[in-house]
Amino acid sequence: MRNVLRRIAFGVLGTGMVVTMAAGAATATASAAVAAPHQAFQQSLVWPTVMKGAQGNRVRTIQYLLNQSGFAVDVDGKFGSKTESEVKEFQSVNHLKPDGVVRSETWEALILTVKQGAKGYAVKAVQDYLNRAYGASLKVDGDFGTATTKAVIKFQDTYKNKYKLMVDGIVGIATWHALVSERG
Repeated sequence: MRNVLRRIAFGVLGTGMVVTMAAGAATATASAAVAAPHQAFQQSLVWPTVMKGAQGNRVRTIQYLLNQSGFAVDVDGKFGSKTESEVKEFQSVNHLKPDGVVRSETWEALILTVKQGAKGYAVKAVQDYLNRAYGASLKVDGDFGTATTKAVIKFQDTYKNKYKLMVDGIVGIATWHALVSERG
């Protein structure tokens, strides 16, 4: 009986709240519909986990991206104490769990979109990765020029079906994910 009375009371007293909640839900649904494709795509990406002791191209990329973000670390491809310390600091600054392990959230905070005309460590990361893992012969100079654009387009064309990549020469979240996921 008590539960029946609660339901009736909620139904009578909560009618205004239900209408307000429905209006709020409609607004939230409309907002979510705009953001949903990008968020759903990001949530569906499974990034490689990289931590202390790891070596290789992924580590080099993390080191370049840390440098791009203002954290000083040698790009040597070895995830040692210094890299772990800088990852923890980066995570802390970006309101992530500062555990020194690079998982999806940290990858997505580290990466930034680069395209023709861009300059910096993030471009060096793309150039270096394409050279070491995919056989490109780019100058690792941090200048995203025509040769880098062509190499990115070649990579995107090769992996477009597997990773649902746009073949546009722009290294956004999907291309970064494909780069570091395909070959470590």
